Amino acid sequence: MLKSVKELAKSLGISPKTVYALVSRDEIPFTRIGVGRGTLRFDIDEVKEELRKKTRGHSHQRLSKPQTKHLL
Repeated sequence: MLKSVKELAKSLGISPKTVYALVSRDEIPFTRIGVGRGTLRFDIDEVKEELRKKTRGHSHQRLSKPQTKHLL
């Protein structure tokens, strides 16, 4: 099940503003639903795994660009 920005923020214990910042830097995977800016949705397991990768001694390095999906 995909989560909204607000739901993801609550699950991770961060603010929605931080979620948007992570998205803008392509640091977490997300799905954009709709046209234009669309609506952002997140698979919590994918996000947690990506964040785990980034904190395993590589917190200042980008390991790989997370997968971004755009659904119309």
